[in-house]
Amino acid sequence: MANLTKVLRAEMRAAARDESKQVVVTLRAELQAIRKSIALLERSLLRGAAARAGAGVRAAAAGKTNDNRRARFSPGLMRKHRDGLGMSRKAYARLLGVSSLSVYLWEVGRTRPRRQTVLAWQDLRKKGARALRTIAGVAAPRRAAGKKRAPRAVAKKRVPRAGKKRTRRAVAKRMNRAKAA
Repeated sequence: MANLTKVLRAEMRAAARDESKQVVVTLRAELQAIRKSIALLERSLLRGAAARAGAGVRAAAAGKTNDNRRARFSPGLMRKHRDGLGMSRKAYARLLGVSSLSVYLWEVGRTRPRRQTVLAWQDLRKKGARALRTIAGVAAPRRAAGKKRAPRAVAKKRVPRAGKKRTRRAVAKRMNRAKAA
């Protein structure tokens, strides 16, 4: 009798497993169909909103702002701007929110910054050197003690020299004569 009970229980378990598998398979198929219809509805909703409000809605939905500025970049100009400020790559990178290696690679021309970074760089170029140094926490480049800023060089007129040209050989001869005397 104990053997018959074991067999009946095993059969009932197998039947219950089969029935539950069938229910789960049908529920999964229904769930997949519901997910597809939701995705289709979301796409059509986005298309409708974009048609009503223009292309800016998609960008806003993606978390981007609609900035129509032109993102122009020049490695030489970036280097010139940084040198003009008297900043290290590390300090300049702090202003842009990137690494100093990125600034190096941009200045050398091996890589190009992302559009958002180029726009941030354009905004930086509009600010003054003092403001940028305070933002970056960098002191102004120092001049040598006691020296003032050098006056602008005035172009001197070259006056042609009368007589022989001075060559190295002529200068050496002169020096030798002076030593011998």
